[in-house]
Amino acid sequence: MADAAARSLAVQGQRVLYFGDPRGGLALLARGLRPVGVVHGRTGGPGWARFLPALAGVPRFLLPDLADPAVVAALAALAPDLIVAGFYPRVIPPSVLALAPGINAHPSDLPRWRGPDPVHWAVRAGDAQTAICVHALTAGLDEGDVLLRVPVPIGPRESGGHLADRIEGEAAEHLAAVARRLVDGEALPLHPQTGTVTWAPLVPGDDLEVDWGRSAVQVDALVRASAPWPGAFTGLGGELLVLYAGRPEAADKFEALAPGTPFVRGGRAFIRCGDGAWRIDRARLGRKLITGRALARLLV
Repeated sequence: MADAAARSLAVQGQRVLYFGDPRGGLALLARGLRPVGVVHGRTGGPGWARFLPALAGVPRFLLPDLADPAVVAALAALAPDLIVAGFYPRVIPPSVLALAPGINAHPSDLPRWRGPDPVHWAVRAGDAQTAICVHALTAGLDEGDVLLRVPVPIGPRESGGHLADRIEGEAAEHLAAVARRLVDGEALPLHPQTGTVTWAPLVPGDDLEVDWGRSAVQVDALVRASAPWPGAFTGLGGELLVLYAGRPEAADKFEALAPGTPFVRGGRAFIRCGDGAWRIDRARLGRKLITGRALARLLV
């Protein structure tokens, strides 16, 4: 239980109920913590083929209705001492949180980018750094006090997909390490979140259309944040052009072109932006994957 006076989190016992992706579960197992139950947020994912065989005899649930009293009763029957959540895609309700103290791993520097898609928004905003926060589970979305904060630099050309994969792997290890310390009887300090709250909602696919009136730097951030899936997109010659890689450059003599106008320079394809131009290195035109140089040949 959390001690309000000492502002710490401590648990009694080693019975862990795990919610989330395989990597977090595998990290728990590697530290000698075999869950008493697992609530999967999806099928598949990195480590799935190794995780399932290790769960022989462990009660498992696949995206159950956590508002169903029968489900809550089944989880309560497992008598957990600690709930551990690693990238579980749904909010865990108070009825479940009442079963035991809980911790969660969130891939942002809380309270910046609370919500389901923090990596996308961190890259899109041009953040140079984010963090992994292991925090106490509460009824509020990503609002819990922080037990561990680990800074994570964002590479200047790093895509959202690459950063998400990298940070989720690291987060699984940090989450399991905190869980191990708690079940070993250590009381860990709780640090309230401070600073301005920003939100990271899921982005509908239609909102990833490029606004070429924005600067080339802003266009580049959107493309990197959305790569490799689903990808930022635009239209070209009546076809859908999905952008996967490129970079901002000066427009030079093409500055007179209207934003959104494609042009060719040095055998490469560009699109004029509100400020500068964006060079296309890799894209999909219609159903065909295409390099920027191949696209340039189609434009001349």
